[in-house]
Amino acid sequence: MPKLDKDALRKITVYIGEKNYYERQQLRDMFKSQGLTQIVCHANLPSMKEVMAQMAPDLLVISDDFDTDVFAAIKEIRNQKLSDNPFMLITMLVSANRPNSLQQAIGIGVDDIIVKPLTTERVQERLKLVTFHRQPFIVTDDYMGPQRKNMEVTGRVRRIPVLNTMLEKVNGREFDKNALKEAVEGSLQQVLQAKLDRQSFRLGEVCERLVNAYDTGNINEEVQNDLIMLAVVLDEASGVATKLRDVSLAGLCEQLAENVRGIADHYDDASSSEIDLIRKVTAAFKMAMTSGPAAEEDQPDALDLASLN
Repeated sequence: MPKLDKDALRKITVYIGEKNYYERQQLRDMFKSQGLTQIVCHANLPSMKEVMAQMAPDLLVISDDFDTDVFAAIKEIRNQKLSDNPFMLITMLVSANRPNSLQQAIGIGVDDIIVKPLTTERVQERLKLVTFHRQPFIVTDDYMGPQRKNMEVTGRVRRIPVLNTMLEKVNGREFDKNALKEAVEGSLQQVLQAKLDRQSFRLGEVCERLVNAYDTGNINEEVQNDLIMLAVVLDEASGVATKLRDVSLAGLCEQLAENVRGIADHYDDASSSEIDLIRKVTAAFKMAMTSGPAAEEDQPDALDLASLN
């Protein structure tokens, strides 16, 4: 395994989230012994959030009992709601007497999980691991984070090598605010595109169930639930397309979601044209995805909803 040079580590910023004073000081000393000097310790989540909004760390080390909202906070980080860098390295420290924390930590997209107590040797080993051997990110219906062993996923799944500022700094790259924004944007575009791929897969599944139900006359409350789910997925896709600055796709998904919600209101009496619209949702979505971002005034006629009815 490559070595971590102490001079390089001086450029690394680490945030430690630990409510216990003595454990917090012990963690700081362990990281200082490895050559890290830019260490910011936090005793509570609100203060950490405040600082993180101003400057993202390269590595966040946080305890599972730091706050009752600690897992929600990590999800917010990954969704770029707490920091400019959703791809920061995150190590969670879990207590052996809290086994549920392990599963929760796995499900929220942290990079590394260490069972307490931590030793100096363990710190050195895990620093090397997350720096040089970070796993690529994957996006599923309810997960965005490093790929996990034995994680079962359906449909096409991209493996995305996202930004690792710790590795970049160790290799000599400097980051100011603009450089960080540009680097994050590159990884974010790939992640958002992967989200659209997942949404396309989900749209296909739901539309297939709906069309089969209408074709066989098996129309019950599950059909209404699927229509509502279809509208939700379309709304989510519209949000992702907006972040990708794809005006055409965002507008199409928004209109389709509105139409589908209208069908859900009278699902047991849908017209043939409405059922036909459901048949065409997935095809229209994929066509819009492959057409690429377009300015609002340049939206192609092929994506006009009138052509789908």
